[in-house]
Amino acid sequence: MADKISDQELENIESEWVSNPTQILCARFSDLLRQAGRLDESREIASAGLVSWKNSVSIKVVLGKCYRDSGLLEKAIETFDDVHSLQPQNLVALRNLAEIHFQKGNWIKAVNYYEEYLFEHPGDEEARDKFEEARSKIGSSAQILDNIDKDETEPGDDIFPKTDRMNKVLESQGISTEPTAESDDQESGGNHFEEDSQPGGTPPGNLIGFFTEEEKQNLHLKPYDEDLE
Repeated sequence: MADKISDQELENIESEWVSNPTQILCARFSDLLRQAGRLDESREIASAGLVSWKNSVSIKVVLGKCYRDSGLLEKAIETFDDVHSLQPQNLVALRNLAEIHFQKGNWIKAVNYYEEYLFEHPGDEEARDKFEEARSKIGSSAQILDNIDKDETEPGDDIFPKTDRMNKVLESQGISTEPTAESDDQESGGNHFEEDSQPGGTPPGNLIGFFTEEEKQNLHLKPYDEDLE
C-alpha cells in the first residue's frame, strides 16, 4: 500500500491536521497512515482524535481497521462493537466483525454479523459465501458436541428394563441388581411377578419358569427340550 500513498500527500494532510484539526481530517490522516503501513502513527492520531471527539464513528472505524491490520483482534472487535452500538447499520463495522469472528472460529457470532451485513448489503457474494461456510461450521460443531455427549454415556445404561421380573432374571444368571424405584412401586401394589408361581420360593431351572401358566399359553411358550423331541 505504501506506493499508493505519496510522502507529499501525507505531508499535506499532516500540515492541515496540525493547523486546523477536525474529526474529518483526523480520520483521513489516520487512514492514510494506515494504508501507508505506518500503523503505530495511525493508532496514535486516531486515539488523539477520540480524546476530542469520543463518539466519532469515522475515527473509530479507522482505529478498528488499524487494530485489525496490527493483529490486535480483540481490540479491533471492541472498537467495531462500539461503532455497531452507535450505528447498528454501519456496513464497515458489520463486515469487519463478521470477518474477525470468522477468522477466530467464532461461528455463531460470524453468522449473526454476516446476516446483519447481508440484510443491508445482499449483493456481496463473497460475504454470502463466508456466511454459508460459517453456517456449515455451526452444524458440524453441534454434531461433534452431540457425539461427545453420546460417548460419555455409561456402557450398559438402560440396556435392561428396570422391572421386578427382569431383576429376577438377571439374578438367576448371577448378575446382581440394585433396588429400583419401579420395583418398589410394584411391590407396593403394582402388577408384578407372582411368587406363588414358584412354590416354596425356589428359583426356576430355566427362564420359562418365570412365566405363569396363563402367560405361557398366551405367548405360546414351551420348554426348549420339547422342541428337540
